[in-house]
Amino acid sequence: MSAVATIVLLVLAPIPRTHAFQPQSSLRHGVPSLYSTTENAEVITGPITGTQTNIKYPTARGSEVDSRLIINYKTKNRDESIPGPSSSPLLALRLSHILFASHELATQTLEKLTKAELNFEEMAKAVSNCFETREEGGEVGWVNISEDFTADDDDAIDGSTPETTKNPNQHLDLILPPSARKHILSTLTKPGDTLLVESFRGVHLVQIVDVMIDVRKLSYVKAKRVEKPEGGTMIIQNDMELGKNADGKDSHGRGTKLAGVLGGALLEDNPRKLDLTYKIETMGCQMNLSDSERIEGQLMNLGIRPLGEDEMIDVQVRTNNGGSKIKQRKKEPDVVVLNTCSIRDHAEQKVYSYLGPHTKRKRAGEDITIIVAGCVAQQEGLSLLRRIPEIDLVMGPQYANRIGDLLEDVANGNQVVATEASHIMEDSTKPRRQSSTCAWVNVIYGCNERCTYCIVPTTRGVEQSRPVESILEEVKELVSQGFKEVTLLGQNIDAYGRDMIPKRKFSDLLRIVGETSGLERLRFVTSHPRYMSLGCIDAVADTKAACEYFHIPFQSGSNKILKEMGRGHTREKFLQIVDRVRERLPDAGISADVIVGFPGETEQDFLDTLSIMETVKFDNVNTAAYSPRPNTPAAVWENQISDSVKQDRLRRINELNLKHATERRARMMDRVVEVLVEERNVKVPTQVMGRTTHNYIVYLDGNIDDLRGKVVNVKVEQCQRYYLVGKITEEEVTKV
Repeated sequence: MSAVATIVLLVLAPIPRTHAFQPQSSLRHGVPSLYSTTENAEVITGPITGTQTNIKYPTARGSEVDSRLIINYKTKNRDESIPGPSSSPLLALRLSHILFASHELATQTLEKLTKAELNFEEMAKAVSNCFETREEGGEVGWVNISEDFTADDDDAIDGSTPETTKNPNQHLDLILPPSARKHILSTLTKPGDTLLVESFRGVHLVQIVDVMIDVRKLSYVKAKRVEKPEGGTMIIQNDMELGKNADGKDSHGRGTKLAGVLGGALLEDNPRKLDLTYKIETMGCQMNLSDSERIEGQLMNLGIRPLGEDEMIDVQVRTNNGGSKIKQRKKEPDVVVLNTCSIRDHAEQKVYSYLGPHTKRKRAGEDITIIVAGCVAQQEGLSLLRRIPEIDLVMGPQYANRIGDLLEDVANGNQVVATEASHIMEDSTKPRRQSSTCAWVNVIYGCNERCTYCIVPTTRGVEQSRPVESILEEVKELVSQGFKEVTLLGQNIDAYGRDMIPKRKFSDLLRIVGETSGLERLRFVTSHPRYMSLGCIDAVADTKAACEYFHIPFQSGSNKILKEMGRGHTREKFLQIVDRVRERLPDAGISADVIVGFPGETEQDFLDTLSIMETVKFDNVNTAAYSPRPNTPAAVWENQISDSVKQDRLRRINELNLKHATERRARMMDRVVEVLVEERNVKVPTQVMGRTTHNYIVYLDGNIDDLRGKVVNVKVEQCQRYYLVGKITEEEVTKV
């Protein structure tokens, strides 16, 4: 995309036609506004800014959770009665299809695809009647949504269209005829959906593979001008720091008074590659870790490299007599990314604390680009710029793999806020994986639950499942690169596929991914007792690559508190799941999350939680004292528990958790277990670290260069609280 900003004047006028992917404009007081689905949502004040939380998704219980209805691209859409291209953020759909001669065959195939019995690409190659796309696995390609069907010739047999019609998709007429495209573009769909569509060619089984969105049209852009102070310290890192482009000419007049470090990397007319560095700090869960890998992949694709720990630079310091001298100091990053988490208390204050030194650098005149990403960014939005004006980009988790597009406006000297609801697009660049052995693979984003304590629906939005084929493609590529273990990620992973048309099952996904040739291990997180099916447990038991480990948060052992939390399950339902796990996989590891001190929790409610821990004896429980989160119902309830009671209960539950964790690992003494070696033990360089299928950490002597990525048999010699110690053996794995 061009780095040149375009201003479009919108005029309110009747709109003669509209399709599902061409929604009407939204104007408020003559200014283009974003469609809001949360006008009646109850909100509370954000802790950083003192203003209402930045709400882009409906969060009230019982509110709409269908992403097709919520994610409405009414942003900056021009009036379609005005000549010229549409400015809808949604540009195109990527489609694949299988062509059948009869409706019956198409329906039978769809049923098998829904159950993951068949692969779409392989099926297209085997049976599709479309010879133009058959060898490509049915790939149709990108379909421009701006197609005008008002002059549709309703599928002339020769596939032709009137010469006067400007049709950006005319090249597809003999593959996916106009009537089929019209049906698809007039139907509310999302990536992963599969439709049956008829045309003169036959019956098309059409899959929505991906969407193309101009994320810059979904972002708020604020012009920013920063003057460099006179005097002081100047860091010499490249010519752009001195306000010059690669030709040695002044660059401040090119749309920015930021001393174009980032702009030099992005602007199309910069002929010389600059040595730019970044540093990323990640807070929170595995989803954030995965998002950070995608952000890093985007930055490296732009030519911005990670900053080394020991890098030094020359500093030119002006002396009192008007001269200067050179000193060396530790190099600072040109781009700082803070990927935030808002689950725990004080999350927002941590943002300000972390950014303090970097904002000080910017105020001193250094050219540094500051990016706040993740859940706090989504939660606070534009308010973050008011509190920390040195920030250049605020972006929600849904834009992690599109940071490169957003940085174009930053390079032009603007501040950007990107928090609007959007469909998740497939990665345009490869993530920078933190491990060469184990990898995260997102399968579902967002959460449709409305737990009264949880901010995730506000910050990560509604559920959006990725197509099975996209997930399989990523896993196969990882295996081809030498990765041995994949962890499937989702805030509520058991809900995978329920947002698709037709619906899919997570258990089916587990089985088909687990069959990937060369994949040694398969894990998944996080499960929800309300949706976790017995079929999921059976899939783990029946799939060789699947690890015998389950992470199932139960949050409380009291049915009263579970109801107040809005969890949608009972104590008894959770224990039924555990019983099924123990029945099919007696030696499986089970971990969980729990909250103590939830509003209204009595001593008996807390004892009920301890009793469920005694019944299950978890391998580990992540414990937390309840803390009010913005825009959650429980945050404003009057029956809050005192901090002293919370801390007492947290201490008691941690003691029990430690006891059980120690007992569970003690059973591994003298066993021979399979360990996948991942990294060096940072505390003991002569040792390596790996994990068992139960997710136990194991330390053993060995050279990481020889053992990384290998599965070895290890005899356990020591059992500590949260790890095991052993040595490599030729003995067979102990049968349990």
